[in-house]
Amino acid sequence: MLKFLPQGGVCTPQGFKASGVAAGIKESGLSDVALLYSTVPAQCFGTFTTNKVQAAPVLFDKKVLESNSRVAGIIVNSGNANACTGHTGYQNTVDMAVQVQELLGLASNQVLVCSTGVIGQLLPMGKVRKGIDLAVTALKDDASTEFSQAIMTTDTVHKTLGAELQTESGVVKIGGACKGSGMIHPNMATMLAFITTDIELPVNFAGEFKAWVNQSFNAITVDGDTSTNDSCILLANGASGIKYEDLSLSEQGQYRRAMEDLMRELALKIVRDGEGATKLVEVKVEKAPNNAEALQMARFISTSNLVKTAMFGQDPNWGRILSSAGSSGASLNPDLVDLYFDDVLVLEQGQPTQADLNALSAVVKKEEYQIRLVLNLGNATASAFTCDLSYDYVKINAEYTT
Repeated sequence: MLKFLPQGGVCTPQGFKASGVAAGIKESGLSDVALLYSTVPAQCFGTFTTNKVQAAPVLFDKKVLESNSRVAGIIVNSGNANACTGHTGYQNTVDMAVQVQELLGLASNQVLVCSTGVIGQLLPMGKVRKGIDLAVTALKDDASTEFSQAIMTTDTVHKTLGAELQTESGVVKIGGACKGSGMIHPNMATMLAFITTDIELPVNFAGEFKAWVNQSFNAITVDGDTSTNDSCILLANGASGIKYEDLSLSEQGQYRRAMEDLMRELALKIVRDGEGATKLVEVKVEKAPNNAEALQMARFISTSNLVKTAMFGQDPNWGRILSSAGSSGASLNPDLVDLYFDDVLVLEQGQPTQADLNALSAVVKKEEYQIRLVLNLGNATASAFTCDLSYDYVKINAEYTT
């Protein structure tokens, strides 16, 4: 039986400790260095930004995971992205990992590094070193909240979740934390996500992990900008004493669904907290020729500024949606399309309907609703999740570094 734990987080599974401390990187004085530690080295899976401009920690982590699949720690700083910082920035990343390794008595290549914040500034390494010392000292097994707060930048809320699954072999637990509010777009969706579990997962589980990422963090957008630092990292330490292959086929299916659901809910927390956002909207494309085109169209519509500003204005301007769908490059016959706002049909077989305007107005005034575009060209379905584009988004990003 699966049970979600709203107050859970990265420390929910056995064998994980965490901390979050203030080192002075952020001028606000809020916490800005976080540490996640597995008491036994964990099988690690990671996906990273596809932006060709990649931050030093992304380059470092990818290199580590090329030669080592087990990781014991992740050190994170917020307030500075350590991106576009050249050789010095990369060496600073190496130094952060080495400091954690030495303090925790770990072997080399067992610590990953993540950074988030302003691009193009060198890390204040004196403060970072102090923060790492504090973070190691502050490690404890119930610090999910402290960890998630320390990785925040423009986030207005910290984002965590836990889950536990009762199996015949015992209880398996999953935890997670993520941050992100702006510069959010698929591939990856500035976003950091950390998933922990106390089951032992096989090395060849990387494909499953990437599929979960595609259904969650790669299915969201806030502003259409793919960050330089996006990372999603899964640590599976086996501290429960249960191996994935020990589960029955039914239990394996439940575990995979639990992981996918947890990651999707964390991703939706990012969209709900999108910079200046007032709406969470699912754009669902149905009966497409194939999944790739369905996802392509859903993502394209979700990033349209005209569609997103209409969402903010509570304007059911479905013409913008259809225009964006036609510009997406995916297959579409406008004479076959049906379009819904929740259950209100506004376009049928390419023809406008006599929709109930009061019902339609009620839908777009909701904080969360669904736009369904039925192409009637096949059997594939895909969704993307987006938020509206408000006045506050412009204000937040116009003043980001000042």
